[in-house]
Amino acid sequence: MRIWVQVFSSRNRNPNFHMALEEHLRSVVDPGVEIEVRGTKKGGLGEQFRFFQAIDTPDIIENILECRAAKGDRRYDAFVTLNSTDPALVEAREVLDIPVLGFLETTALAACMMGHKFSLITPNPKFSISYTQKIELYGLEKRLASIEAMNVPHLPDYRNAFLDPAAHERVMEEFDNAARRAVAAGAEVIIPCGSHAVLQSRRKLREIDGALIMDGLTVLIKMAETAVRLQQLMGTVVSRKLLYQAPNDTVREMVKRDYGIDLT
Repeated sequence: MRIWVQVFSSRNRNPNFHMALEEHLRSVVDPGVEIEVRGTKKGGLGEQFRFFQAIDTPDIIENILECRAAKGDRRYDAFVTLNSTDPALVEAREVLDIPVLGFLETTALAACMMGHKFSLITPNPKFSISYTQKIELYGLEKRLASIEAMNVPHLPDYRNAFLDPAAHERVMEEFDNAARRAVAAGAEVIIPCGSHAVLQSRRKLREIDGALIMDGLTVLIKMAETAVRLQQLMGTVVSRKLLYQAPNDTVREMVKRDYGIDLT
């Protein structure tokens, strides 16, 4: 089984994050499961800003097409977007015939099985708007206790937390304070959203004041493994009615002619 893991962050911009992420994912997958983490060309500067998301999302679209084109022994069995705002999730499901999972959608749904109310911990207040809108899109706003923001306005500051103990301690303190606010707001499950999810997974703190702290990275990758096996058993994993309807043969021929993109 091969799983494509897509992140916004550029490997060149944030190599320590990529290495830590790969190490964690490979420690939790089943034997024989291959993980391939792909970033974008420049991402990781500040995806709380929609402007930067718009600049970096085309790289993700290109990677979706590369994933789709892979054949034979290089074929992928699932596409996982580990970016916590689930960029290009619908687009990927429209054109890929393999399971496509997004971090926020998957962890939020899993949280609903672990407790009645969940909270998200975000890097900064600006990010909270994107998460609020996505949770409403998924129809889970009634299960959301709160979205609590850490005080990390500049996302590249996370890089230091992978190397410098003092910087790491600061991020963990920010997270713990936000998590306790979430518990006070009624959260039974807490989902770290952002690069600090990797730091939290390595920290292995599983609860705070009685509330569960989810290792969303592990939940996402294990759900991807399960989705692949379900597809093997059932044949399909996504409805082609309405939202995830795929382009028909006529449209695919037009796309090939006009855009130079082969979806056949």
